[in-house]
Amino acid sequence: MHKHKHAIFFGILLLLLVSCQNTDFSLAVPGSIPPVALLEQDQTNYKLRTFTQVLADSMGKYTLDDILQPAQQSEFLFYEDYPLPMQNYQYYWGKIQVENRLPEADQYPEWTFAFSDTWSALEIYLLTTEGHWERQLSGASTPYSQKKFVPSTKGNLVKIILPPGEVVTIYFRGISKQEEIIPSFYLFAQPLDDFYDKLVIDKTGSSIFIGFLLMMLFYNLIVYFFDRDSSFLFYSGYILAVVLYVSFSSSDLTDWLGNVLFTQHPLYYSLFKLVLFGGLMCYVAFIRSFLDLEQLLPGWDRYFKYLIYLGIPLIALSVVLSVYSNFSYKVEDQVSMFYVALVTFSCLLFLFPLYKTGDTKGRFVVAGIAIITLGFFLTLLSRLSPSTPYSIFYLKVGAIIEVIVFSLGLAYRQRQQLQAGEQAKFALKESQLIQEKKQLEADRLKELNEFKARFYTNITHEFRTPLTVIMGMSENIKGHSKEKELIKRNSASLLMLINQLLDLSKLESGSLTLNPVHQDIIVYLQYLTESFYSTATQKNIRLVFYSEEKEVSMDYDERVIQQIVYNLLSNALKFTPEGGRIVFHANKVEEVGQPLLKLKVKDTGQGISPENIDHIFDRFYQVNDTKNQQAEGTGIGLALTKELVELMNGRIEVESEKGSGTEFTLYLPIEANIAATSSQPINALLPIEEGLTFATSTALQDEASEALTSGLPELLIIEDNQDIITYIKTILHGQYLFHTAKNGALGIEQALEIIPDIIISDVMMPQKNGYEVCETLKQDERTSHIPVILLTAKATQQDKVQGLSYGADAYLTKPFDKEELMIRLKRLIEVRKQLQRRYASSTVDAAVDPSALSIEDIFVNKLHEHIHARLSDTEFGVTQLATASHLSQMQLYRKLKALTNKTPSQFIRSYRLQQGLELLKEGQLTVSEVAYEVGFADPSYFSRTFQKEFGKNPSGFLRR
Repeated sequence: MHKHKHAIFFGILLLLLVSCQNTDFSLAVPGSIPPVALLEQDQTNYKLRTFTQVLADSMGKYTLDDILQPAQQSEFLFYEDYPLPMQNYQYYWGKIQVENRLPEADQYPEWTFAFSDTWSALEIYLLTTEGHWERQLSGASTPYSQKKFVPSTKGNLVKIILPPGEVVTIYFRGISKQEEIIPSFYLFAQPLDDFYDKLVIDKTGSSIFIGFLLMMLFYNLIVYFFDRDSSFLFYSGYILAVVLYVSFSSSDLTDWLGNVLFTQHPLYYSLFKLVLFGGLMCYVAFIRSFLDLEQLLPGWDRYFKYLIYLGIPLIALSVVLSVYSNFSYKVEDQVSMFYVALVTFSCLLFLFPLYKTGDTKGRFVVAGIAIITLGFFLTLLSRLSPSTPYSIFYLKVGAIIEVIVFSLGLAYRQRQQLQAGEQAKFALKESQLIQEKKQLEADRLKELNEFKARFYTNITHEFRTPLTVIMGMSENIKGHSKEKELIKRNSASLLMLINQLLDLSKLESGSLTLNPVHQDIIVYLQYLTESFYSTATQKNIRLVFYSEEKEVSMDYDERVIQQIVYNLLSNALKFTPEGGRIVFHANKVEEVGQPLLKLKVKDTGQGISPENIDHIFDRFYQVNDTKNQQAEGTGIGLALTKELVELMNGRIEVESEKGSGTEFTLYLPIEANIAATSSQPINALLPIEEGLTFATSTALQDEASEALTSGLPELLIIEDNQDIITYIKTILHGQYLFHTAKNGALGIEQALEIIPDIIISDVMMPQKNGYEVCETLKQDERTSHIPVILLTAKATQQDKVQGLSYGADAYLTKPFDKEELMIRLKRLIEVRKQLQRRYASSTVDAAVDPSALSIEDIFVNKLHEHIHARLSDTEFGVTQLATASHLSQMQLYRKLKALTNKTPSQFIRSYRLQQGLELLKEGQLTVSEVAYEVGFADPSYFSRTFQKEFGKNPSGFLRR
């Protein structure tokens, strides 16, 4: 990076030098411009632009004799009065009169005049002592051999005799034949002796500077030859680039070699400017290698790698633009200075994170950049100061010190590597012994953790068995409603504690994973809070849910959020006295560019003392408060809450004051990494009873919750015999999410409400038998797609045929074989998947005879008609489609999910995209017009979803 920075500063300095030349510190005084420049001040360098007179020669026909005519002389205007702008590819004449009035003018009769380098061709006319005008050639395109005064091959220079007290007139004529380069009338005068003295000093300094860099270059190449350390190679490339660029820019190469290797064609200057790119690329590569940046700062390492690769196309672009613009310096600089600025800015941003790492090698990098920066600014100050002559001495000194610092850094790095190698050998044996001890200890701890996890799992499952019996038998007790309610409530609480122990065990073993959905979490939080209203009312506590956001769609695990909210609100209800208040608040915040959902639960309870607040998230920790023994818990809830929040990459904080209440604050990241799902929370099917527990009142409800979030198919069992229901659940445990109904009428109601994936129904049942159930559901377009298996004790062939005639998909006789039942279920699920593949396309074949269409075909066609009727309406969505179909959103969701394996929103989008494809193929509309025509408010979103759906951009389907 430092080398990059060094090359950057040289490039920026060149730009500043050009801009500073536009500032004219001339001899002019306020008022009118004197016709003659008087060299009478105590200085050795005069800027004469103000005194220069200009005449345009647009046709290029004027000769010197024409110019000397009075008519043309009257056309000359002082540069300050000349109407700008000037033009390239147009000739101009310049005229200046100078008088040498220095106190010791006779000692300085020979002067050097330097004209601007913007001339491609320049002719200078001087009056000789014999009284005739002598023509001299200069300019960028003037052959080297034809220049009379060539102390440096860079610059348009001419030697002029200024006798004391005599007015000397100089005429010059020139043109700029490069794109965007305008001829400039900047003239500088300096006594010839001073000019040579300064030139010798500059060349001597440049020789020392370049010689030192060459010495360091050879040294680093030699080290690389022996060690094969790429840091030395990249550093050598950087030094070589600095030597070549500075040598050519300061004319050292052309002074030494003249026209042996170089001509005056600007192509050579353009090629040498490309060295700047190579130096910057080597510099960045050196920083990566020297700092082992991939290990130290991986993000910055990737960024710098891309920065190096960027230099390759920029080099090609610079060459193309140079040739295309007739080697215009301005055009070239647009590319090179962009790369210079980009690398400079990147290096400056990189310094702070590098310094924060505390890496010793990084301190060398920081020091090198600081030194070269100081040298640059001192050089800049010397340029801007009117009292001191301009010099790049400080920049060269800074560069030399920077090279020394980096060389020391490389030496330090080598020394550290040698020491590390020796220490590694010494520590290898010791580390092997320590590793063996650590491995034994790790194996022992692993066995202990595995034993603890097995113990938690086994003991909790053992608890659930008698608990299931207790909860089930309580339902069979006749009368004793209060006792039954007490058993039910305490069983539910015990089941909740068991579930929490299981979750803690899973968290500790790393087996608890998230099953997120993408929904509006505000609606779900409102629903969870409402489950606690009855309990809050009973305790005369005001419970309020308040959200600053109307909607927050994000990824979240419903069951995890449910547990978190339960623990926080139940704790608040426990410790808040009657007449108190609990506020559940939600809003969006942002931290370091990451949007967060902020949840706050604040109560007016007894609060937590300072000595206890640091431990409330510890497992099994209980506050020792004899005044509130009735409010004690197990110490599991808050510990589980904290770990669940952290599982979601969030954090939880607590503030409390004894006697004033407690405030818990959660921060959860708002992310959208999965597709949006149904707007109705699925867990709404699992209400929290009385605000005291999220556990269900049935024996296997917790397993059902886990199956739901795991995406298991839903099975509705319609059976009046509880033993049969229990047996079916036992053999299918872990494979389905169970729903039950004890008669046919209730079964039909549940089927229409939840739209299950498959149904097992008995035939002989009260109110409605299995045949009626099957016939009703198969004729209803909401449930016609659901496979139905009939179970009955009627085993005759006639009974089977009768069952199948009502639309049953399978017919099993009691006692049935469990393997046969499992295979039947599996095959019917596979048939439904085939049905999904058929209806997954956005259209149903309209050419089929309408009488041959199934209920599902008719249903899908109706949906297509509803969507097509409002195809261009961007507001038409799931709610409107459900209303038009006379279905609830959940029914529509379940029906479409079963038929097409798509959510309603995905179904609508697929149909819109399919219609968009047809419009594109017709070729009458543009992509944007098609997007609006099929109901997309954003053409860019239409293009992204279209490519995802069809694997090709919309423009690829347009008819050419």
